[in-house]
Amino acid sequence: MPMGAIGRRSALFGIVFGLTCSAQGFAKADSGGTAQPVFARVNGEVVLQGSYETALRVAGRQRFYHGKAPEAELIEFRKEVAERLIDERILHQEARRRGMAADQNWVEAEFAKIERRYSASPQWHESADTLKQQIRDGLEERNLVQQLDEALREVPPPAEHEVRAYYAANPDKFTSPEQIRVSSILLKVEPWQPKDVWDHTTDTAEQILAELRVGADFSAYAQKYPPLDKAQLGYIHRGMLGEAAQVEIDKLKPGEITPAVTLLEGVGIFRLEERVPARLNPLEKVRDRAAALLAREQSEAAYARRVSELRSGASITFVDPNYFRTPTAVTLQDASHRGASPIKNE
Repeated sequence: MPMGAIGRRSALFGIVFGLTCSAQGFAKADSGGTAQPVFARVNGEVVLQGSYETALRVAGRQRFYHGKAPEAELIEFRKEVAERLIDERILHQEARRRGMAADQNWVEAEFAKIERRYSASPQWHESADTLKQQIRDGLEERNLVQQLDEALREVPPPAEHEVRAYYAANPDKFTSPEQIRVSSILLKVEPWQPKDVWDHTTDTAEQILAELRVGADFSAYAQKYPPLDKAQLGYIHRGMLGEAAQVEIDKLKPGEITPAVTLLEGVGIFRLEERVPARLNPLEKVRDRAAALLAREQSEAAYARRVSELRSGASITFVDPNYFRTPTAVTLQDASHRGASPIKNE
C-alpha cells in the first residue's frame, strides 16, 4: 500500500474517530441492541453497516463542507472511509494480540466529556447502562488503536550519515528564500472609494514619480506616505508586497524605482535597496531540522510498511464488494451544520 494512502487514512482517522468514540462503538450504541447489517468481515470480526455510515457522516461534514462533490470524488471518499475502518479493525486485533491494555484513566476522562455534552438530554438519562458501556467499549478500542498507531511509528533516530544524505538530496528544504529590502511610498485609498478618487491618487503618484526621476528625495516622500504595515520595512520575502508590486520589483536593480503600482490599499512606488539571493544553509546550521524531518519520514514509511504487512495477512470480505459505487442515504452534512444545506451521498 502506498505511503501516501496510509497518510491520508491516518489523517482521516483523526477526523472520523477523534470526536467522541469509535464508529463501531457508536453504531452498537445507536442500534439499541437490535441486529445490524454487516458491512465487512475482518478475520471473522464484523464491521457494522452502521459503523460505515457513521464514519461517512462525520468525515463527510469535514470533507464536503462547501457543497456536493462529483461522483468520482465520492467514490474515492467512500473507499477511503471504508479502508480506514478495516485498518482500525486490524489494528485493534493486533493490539489485543500483543496484550495491550486500554488506558482506563483516558477512557474515563473521554467518557466524562461525552457525558457532560449530553447530560442535559433526557435520552441520555433514559438510556440503559448497556448503551453507556458500549460507548466505553468504543473508547477502549479507540485508545488501543491509538497506542498501536504510536508503536508502529517508532523508529530509531537516524544515523549521522543518513542525515547528511538527506540534506544533500533535499537542498530545497534547507534553502533560505531570496530576500529583498525596499523603500516605499504609499498613497492610501480605501478600497470602497469611487473611481475618481483612485484616478486622482494615481495622478498624484505619477507627479511624485516624475519628481523622483529628476532628483527629488525618495526618503522625504516615503516619510510623508509610509506603508500600512511596518513589516514591509527592512528585509522581506518574495510575495509579501503582493503580486502587482512583486512583478515590478523583480525588474529592478538596487537603487531603481518602480512605476506607480495600483494595490489593494492604494497606489505605491517602490525603490529596491538590496536583493539577497536564495542561499543553501550549511548542514551545521540545520542539522536538527534535517534530523527531525528525516525521522518523521522514516516513521511514516515504517508505519505504512507495518500496516501493509498486517493488512496483507488479514482475511477481509466486504458483504457488497461494490459498496463504493452504491449511493447511500447517509447525510454527509447535517442541515444544521452552520446553516448549510444537507448534502446527500448519492
